[in-house]
Amino acid sequence: MRRLRPLLAAAALGLAVLGAAPGGASAQTSQFKGLAAASRELSARIAPRDAPFELEHFMPAEDMEELLGTWSNFGTEHGFRNGVPNPLNMVLWHVTLSRFAAAIGDSCAAPRIALNAEFRATLARLCAWPAAEAKREPAMLAFWLALMGYNAPESEYVAWRDFFRREYAGRPASETIAAMTLAITMNPHFLLHR
Repeated sequence: MRRLRPLLAAAALGLAVLGAAPGGASAQTSQFKGLAAASRELSARIAPRDAPFELEHFMPAEDMEELLGTWSNFGTEHGFRNGVPNPLNMVLWHVTLSRFAAAIGDSCAAPRIALNAEFRATLARLCAWPAAEAKREPAMLAFWLALMGYNAPESEYVAWRDFFRREYAGRPASETIAAMTLAITMNPHFLLHR
């Protein structure tokens, strides 16, 4: 439970962005981007052009990607299905992105996915965590932008940065980087259409 508390706090940050405070009620109108769109976005940012990756490899079972939001055709109709957040797809997103985040965290020692040179350099600076240079603004901002892009307001970055500097101050790099990655990729500014 102790390890889960910081992740729950990070999730609460994401809920606050949507205007839904934990314990409060708010209508949710946004839909997920879908697994294919999230894969393309992350792959374009951190993978080599000639070796893109698919998030579906991190799913708990095969043929579940449609549950995370997908375009479907039926005759002349073309629609986006399963994009509205619900308990089942939130669990699937969390499991999938947790596995992806663990792969990024493990990449300090032995990369499990192909990374482009720019992201490898960005990650190498954070792999020194908990050293002071890994907690400095250039290292943390570069990592945030590599995964999030410019999809979120600066206030989201500041909340993320301050949270990890405080809650993960003395934790090992692989654990911290995995938690940082999960917090970014589970952020509504990353996962949802706007």
